[in-house]
Amino acid sequence: MVVRYAENKEESAEILRLVLQKMSEWRLSFTPIHYTVVYEYVTNINPGLRKVLDDLVAAGSLDDKRIEEAYYGFIVPEQTLPVLEQRGLLTQETLEILNRMSESANTTMQNTQKARYGILSQHNALRTAEAVDSSLLQSVISKLAGETKKLLETSETLENQLRDSRKEIESLRNELQAAAQASALDPLTGVINRRGFEKQISVCLETHEKKGSDCSFLFLDIDHFKRINDEYGHVVGDRVLQAVSQVLRAKTRGEDIVARYGGEEFVVILPATPIDKAHIVAENIRQNVERIALLNAKDSKTIGVVTVSIGIDVHKPGQNWRQTVERADKAMYQSKQNGRNRTTTYFQL
Repeated sequence: MVVRYAENKEESAEILRLVLQKMSEWRLSFTPIHYTVVYEYVTNINPGLRKVLDDLVAAGSLDDKRIEEAYYGFIVPEQTLPVLEQRGLLTQETLEILNRMSESANTTMQNTQKARYGILSQHNALRTAEAVDSSLLQSVISKLAGETKKLLETSETLENQLRDSRKEIESLRNELQAAAQASALDPLTGVINRRGFEKQISVCLETHEKKGSDCSFLFLDIDHFKRINDEYGHVVGDRVLQAVSQVLRAKTRGEDIVARYGGEEFVVILPATPIDKAHIVAENIRQNVERIALLNAKDSKTIGVVTVSIGIDVHKPGQNWRQTVERADKAMYQSKQNGRNRTTTYFQL
C-alpha cells in the first residue's frame, strides 16, 4: 500500500493552518477536493501540481474549476495505485493456481507412466510364461486391478483439482473485472469518471466510424453550482450531482455514454445521432433537470431549482474526439453567457 500522507498530528495541524490560509487567500470554497489540492500544494509533495497552480495564480485565472481540473489531472490518477496493487495480487494468485495445476498434471503423468510399466510387465509375464496356471492369472489380474485403481484415483484427483481451479480462476476474473470497473466509476454519481470516459470513447467512436455514422457530444454544466454549495452546503451539492446524473441516465439509451467529466461538468456521447436529434435529447435532459427542486429540510418548502447549461457538437469520422469535446464546451459557455438554462450548438457560435 502507498501511504501518501504520512504527517504526524502536530505536522498535520500546521498544514491545516497553511491550507486554510491559502484557500482563503485564493477565495476557494471549502470542499474536500479543494482541500486535497491545496494540501498537496502547501506540502509540495506534487511539484507538477504546484507549478500549474503557481502559473494560474500569476495569470489571475485560478478558480474553483481550475482547482478541480488540477485534482482530476494530478491527484486522481495516482489514487488508482491500490487497483494496480490488487491486480498484482490477483496475478500472483493466478500463478499459484497454475503451479498447482502443473504439479497435479505432472503427478498424473508420473502415475500413468508407472501404471504403464506395471501393465507391460504383467503382459510380458503372461507372454513369456511356459505354462499359464490359475495362480499366475490371479496374480496378473490382481496387479492389473491395482494399477487400474491407481489410475482412476489419480484421474479423479486431477479432475477435482481442475474443477476447483476453474472456480478459483473464475472468481479471480470477476474480482479483476470489478476492480477495473470501480476505477472507472465516479463513486458519488455512479456514472463513469473521466478516466472511464477516455477508455470507452475511443472504442465507441471506432465502432461507429466504421459505419460512417455521426456521434453527437453534449457538454453539460450545472448552473450556479458554487452558489448551491456555499448557500446550502456540500451535502446538498452532492445530492444535486446525484440527481442530475440520474436524469442523464434516465434520458439516454443503453449505448450512450454518460460521464462526470470533472466537478459539476458532465459529458454525454450519443452514437449514431445527428445534431438535430441530439438537440432534442439535450432539451429533454435540460427540462427534466429543471424539475429538480431544492427543498428546505425543516419545512420541505422549495428554496430553489437546479438548471444546466448545455453545449452540443457533432463528431465527424476522422476527427480528434478531444477537439469535439472542446467545441461542445465552448457551446456550453455560450449558453451560460446567453442566460444559462439553455442549449447551444457549436454551429450557432
